[in-house]
Amino acid sequence: MNKKYLALPAVLVLAAAVVAAVELRPTELRRLREQNLCLGMLTEQTAGLLQDGKGGDVVVDEFIPNSSGSAAEPADPIFSTICSVNRKNADDEDGSRLQYTLDVRSTSTLNDRPKGATPVGNGRTGWVGPRQSEVQLPGGCEKKMRRPDARYITVSLKVSPVAVTGRDWDYPSLTRDSRTVVLDAVENLTKQYDCAT
Repeated sequence: MNKKYLALPAVLVLAAAVVAAVELRPTELRRLREQNLCLGMLTEQTAGLLQDGKGGDVVVDEFIPNSSGSAAEPADPIFSTICSVNRKNADDEDGSRLQYTLDVRSTSTLNDRPKGATPVGNGRTGWVGPRQSEVQLPGGCEKKMRRPDARYITVSLKVSPVAVTGRDWDYPSLTRDSRTVVLDAVENLTKQYDCAT
């Protein structure tokens, strides 16, 4: 057999091996999404922190609509997913209580801080309140997250009225726990996309 005909299959096998190695190489994004909840944004411990005080197992619903990307490169679900963190009812196996939602969005403008909200601190831009919080990811995350036209990437947390009333309107406690949850989400996103400052 002629050796020139063996070169092409050898090159194709080598190329396939390289592609397989790159695909199988664990990335921080893949590791965190497999290990954590809400597309890798929250640890199970942090996810259960902000709750109504009635107990029950933490149940996370990651509503991911159909991908709008191409078959070759599907869209990143982080921008189209609303993560709902719930608690199971002890007396009803099918029922659960919404505690809060978490979502990530790209935007050109930031929302104004509402009355009663405080700056998030910890070197981050944004605000935290007892019912809603919004924190901006560091500059540069827009490009890493494939949103170069956006000026900002924000994480928004919305606390359910069930959690507010279950805590007997304890705003300082809700604000403290909201800060922990939203900062954990921001921290894990910056690790996933390698855009921490």
